[in-house]
Amino acid sequence: MLGLGRRIIIALIIVATAGLFFGVVSGCSTAEPEAPEIVIEDQMVPLAQFEPAFIIPVPDSPGLLKQSNDKAFIDYSNNRDGYVTVGFLESTDRVLKVLITVPDGEEYVYNINPGVTEVLPLTNGDGKYTISVHEHFEGNIFLDVLYTEIDVELSNEFVPFIRPNQYVSYCEESPVTKKATELSLENDTFIDIVDAVYNYVVDNISYDFELAEDVAFGYTPNLDSVLEQGSGICFDMAALTAAMLRSQGIPSKLVFGEYNDPNLDYTYHAWVKVFSEVDCMIGDNILFTGGTWNILDPTLAIILCLNEAAIKKNDGTVYDAMYYY
Repeated sequence: MLGLGRRIIIALIIVATAGLFFGVVSGCSTAEPEAPEIVIEDQMVPLAQFEPAFIIPVPDSPGLLKQSNDKAFIDYSNNRDGYVTVGFLESTDRVLKVLITVPDGEEYVYNINPGVTEVLPLTNGDGKYTISVHEHFEGNIFLDVLYTEIDVELSNEFVPFIRPNQYVSYCEESPVTKKATELSLENDTFIDIVDAVYNYVVDNISYDFELAEDVAFGYTPNLDSVLEQGSGICFDMAALTAAMLRSQGIPSKLVFGEYNDPNLDYTYHAWVKVFSEVDCMIGDNILFTGGTWNILDPTLAIILCLNEAAIKKNDGTVYDAMYYY
């Protein structure tokens, strides 16, 4: 099993500051020269030689376009940027869910917590989205709390995939972002950064088979914890990879779907898609095609001890994408 249970800058630049050096040249005079007054000032050495190349766009809830009642709100002010924020205002022990129906009719289900503003992505392009909040009643019955319908026209196709959201969660101060920035400062091209992030995850995160067998319903990764503990399931590894790349401005999709391989059987799985503008190689075996989204699968590389993703086919016979985050 590859995961999800059964289904579900600054680098420190060390500079030796020697000050300003001045030489005193004597002539042929035998008279003892007067000692000049020399003021030596330390140079101003900045901590970094350049500004960060990418500033993380922080989601917010300005309330300019909003549907709300006394129990919940749906703020879609930033729908052009590929996300909405949703919150449940009352205190409750009941399970809370948000249902988002995307333009092709697929339904995305999220768990939310009372009193927490959740960032939920709009990842299926332009069109009509319906968003509804539901509170558990009994059995598998949920009560309707709030509903809205919006027409979305994204500013571009990448905006949902360069921002944090509930599943791909990070911020400027998080260890995930700091590690990605550290790797980026050591690598100065798109190819090098993707390669460094991918190989960091493959080399430093182990697969947690025990968690995979007993993952809790509604599991959501804590990416800073995954980074610190050095282990996780496919959901964790894919979300961590996407977060690290997004934090550096590289469009990356967290993908849920079905992976079908004769050696590993048919399973629900999570992987990453990265947009590349150029044809390039990641590592020794992963070919990226320019102008499209390309697959990275750190979990498979870890489990099979390969420094590559099993990108045998991208036509639905091996990877069959179902959900994007």
